[in-house]
Amino acid sequence: MKMISPKFHAVLDYILIMLLLASTDIFGLSKTASILAYALGIIHFLLTVCTDFSGGIFKIISLKLHGIIEFFVSILLVVLAFTLFKGNLTDEIFYACLGLLILIIFTLTDYKRSLPVIL
Repeated sequence: MKMISPKFHAVLDYILIMLLLASTDIFGLSKTASILAYALGIIHFLLTVCTDFSGGIFKIISLKLHGIIEFFVSILLVVLAFTLFKGNLTDEIFYACLGLLILIIFTLTDYKRSLPVIL
């Protein structure tokens, strides 16, 4: 059952962006993990503002493509957690949880729901 509407997904995206940009200070990530968190925050912001949904501004990228990108990023983050960040427990847990969170949001989002037409 898809419980997350595209509009709520947009809200979650902006919350996630703020979390990524603040995570260095909140969790005390290593230098490598911090750089990746900042890069992911900026890239996710660009992806969100370019997506064709209520949270998007430029509406260049379809919501389905947005979801596919998030799916692959979530898998990559879990893999990175247990390879690149192995040995640093804080970074490992942060990126594993982040990847799982994005995967859960991907799984629960209704990507087929369209925007209402306003005349």
